[in-house]
Amino acid sequence: MSEHSMIEARPLPDITDVAAPFWEATRRHELVVQYCAACNTAQFPPEVSCTECGAPDLTWRPVSGRARLYSWTVAHPPLLPYFAARAPWPVVAVELEEGPRMVSRLIDVPIDDYAFDLPLEVAFEDIDEEISLVVFKRAGG
Repeated sequence: MSEHSMIEARPLPDITDVAAPFWEATRRHELVVQYCAACNTAQFPPEVSCTECGAPDLTWRPVSGRARLYSWTVAHPPLLPYFAARAPWPVVAVELEEGPRMVSRLIDVPIDDYAFDLPLEVAFEDIDEEISLVVFKRAGG
């Protein structure tokens, strides 16, 4: 493998049976999370049972896509080649309006503008016909 192809090879998610509905929704540019039928807790990442009460009856529901910047860090080399070529690589944790937190990245927001509780909204980064990643942008932007 050439150095160029290593840099261009972006690591992609491993789509498990439990997470498949999430990735099917992202392809449609829809953000969904699991909800527990017993206690109505919204949760992410996907699990086989409720992280709050343990009930196994989970359903997928669309969420608003509104979030706030909860925290962030900036990764510097050494990183996997794809990320090293684009370093520094900011990684954010957002808190969805519905409660769950997600790890993602912000688009069109300079690192110097990151601030706790910055209002955000979901966006999608299409990698190919099969994979769309969830990213966030400044709300109203």
